[in-house]
Amino acid sequence: MLDKQTAAVLAAVNARTDGAYKVVEEGELLCALPARLKTDATGLANALRYLSERGYVDVKYSDKGTYCICSLPKGRSYEESEGAERRGERRYSRSRFFLVLFGAFAGAFAGSFLAGVLLHFLFG
Repeated sequence: MLDKQTAAVLAAVNARTDGAYKVVEEGELLCALPARLKTDATGLANALRYLSERGYVDVKYSDKGTYCICSLPKGRSYEESEGAERRGERRYSRSRFFLVLFGAFAGAFAGSFLAGVLLHFLFG
């Protein structure tokens, strides 16, 4: 599992290369990353090195902020599987929310019904 910054770099590489070697400028990749990650040139270089060492991308060469990179099948499949996993988590959390909501209403109804029955027998 990749951290957020490395996963964002992988997504940017996948969007630009489509499985073929492309020459990409450092600024182009940095602009594609979310601003909340606050990634600089060194962070980008480290993320690309990490992805390359683990077989997600292939860096043919890098020279002063210019990279010739290609996304590998492992990198493309990682992004697809992560997207499916996130969608599955959303569905799971939504169904869990509705189950809890239904349980709360059922419990409140059962409690008030029993309280009404008890009050009826005690004071009724």
